[in-house]
Amino acid sequence: MISIFSWYMVKKFFQPFFFGLGLFAILIFLGDMFDHMHKLMSSQASQGAILQYLLLDIPYWGVRTIPMATLLATLVAITGFVQSGEWLAAQACGFESRTFWKPLLVCAVAVTALSFVAQETLLPSCFHKARQIWREKIHPDWEWNLYEGIALKAGPQRFISAKKLEVAEGRLERPVLDEFVLQGVSSQLDARAAQWDAAIQRWIFEDGVERRFVGGRAVETVFSRKVSEFDLPPRSLIPDTTNPDEMSFGELVAYIRQMRRLGAPVTALKVAAYAKAAYPFANIVICVLGIPIALRLRRNPKVISFCLALALSFFYLWVIELGKALGTSEYLPPALAAWSANVIFAGLAVWLMRRWEAA
Repeated sequence: MISIFSWYMVKKFFQPFFFGLGLFAILIFLGDMFDHMHKLMSSQASQGAILQYLLLDIPYWGVRTIPMATLLATLVAITGFVQSGEWLAAQACGFESRTFWKPLLVCAVAVTALSFVAQETLLPSCFHKARQIWREKIHPDWEWNLYEGIALKAGPQRFISAKKLEVAEGRLERPVLDEFVLQGVSSQLDARAAQWDAAIQRWIFEDGVERRFVGGRAVETVFSRKVSEFDLPPRSLIPDTTNPDEMSFGELVAYIRQMRRLGAPVTALKVAAYAKAAYPFANIVICVLGIPIALRLRRNPKVISFCLALALSFFYLWVIELGKALGTSEYLPPALAAWSANVIFAGLAVWLMRRWEAA
């Protein structure tokens, strides 16, 4: 059975939590909106489409700011408890120090579960719809001309990769076109470049070699110009750059397996998958970190708690992004890169807690 004191601490936690969640989400959302203001104002999209995009963007920033709200709630709950004199009164009644923050940790665990559920359900659907509106109505994909390192299925039994795709010019640099049968690759066009011919609706490969695989052997034919059977126009080759935030954890794992089978690089995707698992637990870590900090703030005004929560949270997010960048660049293993922020700050939290208990 939950004690009256625990319910009291839960209330002291969630009041500033929901206030901070709304405030932080709105502040970061407004910053992101102003960053895209020029494109929004110059877009030919209707006001309804722009408004829908902005509304669908709010859940993304809401989920991203949950750790900020958790830290603010921890700081405000404990400093308020100390400033009101309830801390001394509770100690005089024989309460142990750990009794004060156990309910806060339970709240942080509940927030972690809420964050994970939102990250797996609400965020992917809203983020996918927002990006779809952005690509199709606000800033259409065809306006972007240059793509590097493309690799995609170009038909049921066809795969195309290229170093560069110039959409407006209808040109591919270093294209490799593979044709598949049940037994594997049946033929391959490997060329220096390929040019789209709108008149015949075909790609013309230049300065390359054609390989046909028969009985486990490759028969090569060198060519300077070859009209291929590849008939997808340049705009159809614009990569559908699936963002990990558009997928749940399970969907992302399945997508990684698919990309690995196609031979595409998956390091960044693996880092994103581990980050999806690690991010909700930031709420527990940051709550534990906030407890000794709040006990040291004691009688400072709440505005100090707000500023500290904002600064420390942004630093935490910066460390998360730094770890992901190191993982994507393969300086760190994907799992370590994604969990590094939690590990570092959890160690700092334990060290501060022990110092406070020894004081």
